[in-house]
Amino acid sequence: MTYSIEGQRRSLKVDINDETGVFLFAGVSLPENTNSFFEPIVEEVEKYLQQPKEKTIINFYVEYLNTSSALYLRRIVLLCEAELDLQNLEVNWHYEKDDDDIKDFGEDFKSIFDNVEINLVEISENPFS
Repeated sequence: MTYSIEGQRRSLKVDINDETGVFLFAGVSLPENTNSFFEPIVEEVEKYLQQPKEKTIINFYVEYLNTSSALYLRRIVLLCEAELDLQNLEVNWHYEKDDDDIKDFGEDFKSIFDNVEINLVEISENPFS
């Protein structure tokens, strides 16, 4: 089963596929109420972590986000870091070639984690724009 939120102008597209172990966070994240948007997502991640797949992949295709959204994305990765075999956790931060802000954010995001490898992936165009 997949937990899915269709992205809006100010909120992320989210897919948490517990059959494949692939998570997707894409688009802009400026929800009016960050807590009410992200808490159900955190709950779904926690449910997934009770019976995770052998490999879990988290793909970020973020175009813009606010600080409170960034804290929730960090929390999601930290939950996975705490519960999964890190050799079976892949985290990819995708950024468009000419988007220095999102690339820099990805580098900052990567620096937060001591044990999780965050792959910075340059792409020519965000497929979720």
